[in-house]
Amino acid sequence: MEPFHLFLLAVGILNFAGGVLSVASWGFVRRKYEKTPDGRKDYRVSVIVPSRGEIDVKAMENQDYEDYEIIVVVDEEEEKREVERRTGEKTRVIISEKYPGCSGKNSALLTGIKHASGDVFLFADDDILPHEKWISHMVSSMDEVSTTYRWYFSPPMLCVWNAAVAAVMFYPRFNFAWGGSTAIKREVFEKYDIENIWKRELVDDLTLTKVMKENGVKIKFVPQAMVESMPEENIFSWMNREFAWLRYYFPSLWAIALFFNAGMRISNIAGAIYMFIDPLVGTLLLSSLLFDFVRGWQEYATYVHLMEYPKHRFLHPLYHFFLRPVASFIIFYNMISSAFIRKINWKGREYS
Repeated sequence: MEPFHLFLLAVGILNFAGGVLSVASWGFVRRKYEKTPDGRKDYRVSVIVPSRGEIDVKAMENQDYEDYEIIVVVDEEEEKREVERRTGEKTRVIISEKYPGCSGKNSALLTGIKHASGDVFLFADDDILPHEKWISHMVSSMDEVSTTYRWYFSPPMLCVWNAAVAAVMFYPRFNFAWGGSTAIKREVFEKYDIENIWKRELVDDLTLTKVMKENGVKIKFVPQAMVESMPEENIFSWMNREFAWLRYYFPSLWAIALFFNAGMRISNIAGAIYMFIDPLVGTLLLSSLLFDFVRGWQEYATYVHLMEYPKHRFLHPLYHFFLRPVASFIIFYNMISSAFIRKINWKGREYS
């Protein structure tokens, strides 16, 4: 057998073994997160939401948690008046102070913290539409830091892509404090001096993640608290930007992910070609992609089971089954594209 043929066979076997491990381990992962959070619910919670004025606070105000406040931080007086017309008694709207060394979002978060009275800070994006148990799940799950992730109910490709990315959050070694919904105890925030760190950084969530992981602080992922998000307008640009931030703050992790992702996708393409030469080797090379069909079904079943939204709101499982392999190639494209991004447009501002 020729060396090149042996090499492809070895790569194919690795692909197959990785696919089996991925599919087989998911059952253990799902069972680990099935228990409903039942920790303390007596913390005073400050929900801090940076906004450009386009926010629907009704879902945040309609929570089954007792002791909490909502602080919406906007840039201008006109935005403040507009948001105040739509808020209830739990919500205060304030104008952001400007910190020259950081992003607008970090400035808004830091301003909100100055006005917060809570024992727990719950940082949230203004485009989420949380269910009524959102705060309860976030707080009752936490030891020091808890986080969750977004969910899109449409369009189908964005939904399946997001489900694939969110699957990483189930693995503590690779999860991160998502800026759209992360809770942290005030004492932990102050202990690690996050306020002063944010004053010189562009991104809130990956910076917080880096500090927590460097100090051995566990970030608890709470799938029961996953929140609906409004669909993005420029989807591919937004996807690429997400991975660009990862490359900036965690270059080693990004490089490792790119290496393995590129290896699988290139071997998949080689497998499709090699099917005509040696069907066994071709199938093995394609196996990681074939296992993606199964992973799509597994991910769908897990999210429907753990999330608080009614089943009829989710896509039909066949979307996840058939689009999951496509999502893997899109993620590969996102990672390649992020390598060439030097400037990022975010919330109407440009960062480089």
